[in-house]
Amino acid sequence: MGRTTQTMTQLVAQEEAYWAPFRRALRKEDQVIFDQLFAAARHHTAPAHYASHSTPFDSILLAMLLEAMKVVHALAGRVDQLENGVRAVHQLPPGEQ
Repeated sequence: MGRTTQTMTQLVAQEEAYWAPFRRALRKEDQVIFDQLFAAARHHTAPAHYASHSTPFDSILLAMLLEAMKVVHALAGRVDQLENGVRAVHQLPPGEQ
């Protein structure tokens, strides 16, 4: 019988279990962030499985970074909106504060 490979979902769970001692050593608020990072990795298991790299942890980290960058871009967009609103109220030319 041939050897079956683990699914990406299983690999993410395995990595999360491997890092459990590290998680336990974190402060409670950091544990929440840690859990969110692995939730982000689980969210992208299909593309990670499709890529099927020899080191699945690379795909897990990339999925975490992808979700973090989505948040950064959303926040940058919100900052731009707020700055444009302030400029409009104060009638400042673009680029001046």
